Amino acid sequence: MLCKILVIDDDYEILDMLKILLELEGYPVDTAVNGFSGLEKLKKTSYQLVILDLNLPDITGEQVCKNIRKNNNIPILILSAKESVTDKVLCLEYGADDYITKPFQNIELLARVKAIMRRCCCFDSEENSSKTINYKDFVIDIESMLVSRNGAIIPFTPKEFEIFLYLVKNKGKIVQREKIINELWGKDNLYKWSRSIDVHIQHIRQKIEKNPRGQAILKTISGVGYKLEE
Repeated sequence: MLCKILVIDDDYEILDMLKILLELEGYPVDTAVNGFSGLEKLKKTSYQLVILDLNLPDITGEQVCKNIRKNNNIPILILSAKESVTDKVLCLEYGADDYITKPFQNIELLARVKAIMRRCCCFDSEENSSKTINYKDFVIDIESMLVSRNGAIIPFTPKEFEIFLYLVKNKGKIVQREKIINELWGKDNLYKWSRSIDVHIQHIRQKIEKNPRGQAILKTISGVGYKLEE
């Protein structure tokens, strides 16, 4: 599968640098210098990743992020000079999948991009041997990264899909927050903040529970982690 990337940033030097850097790694890259042009490109072309700056000249990156998430589940990597935990958590709540601060090291950016692409564009042979998993009245299509219930698609973001799939594979077990972080995304990323995981769990719960405030299926084990009922 050809994984195409859209970079939205008003800094022409960063756009040129990222285009060269990513194309050297084999990724086709389109660029946009503001939010509206980026959204227009998304209407016309299919991408597998958006790299998005928050400080845009027309609308904010946060608004672009929310707009993208309303229409599709494409992974979004935020690229911003904003360093506060609050900004990062807010972006997660808007639907972003990862966050890297400026200035950044090229090697770190590429590592984040490759990690996202591995999860969203490629699947190993073990996973492909069983492309669907049934859990209660949910059907999980691993290859398409889709979850449905009674034929209706549940609009999971890529991060939510990964967490839900991981919990399904470990159903009936109490899974520690740190174990989810380390096994799915590694130790050195923004998910070391437990609040980030909490945000995703909250969104998953709202989509799978008949009572969105309830914990009949997905339970939070205080001070430990989470448990998906068998």
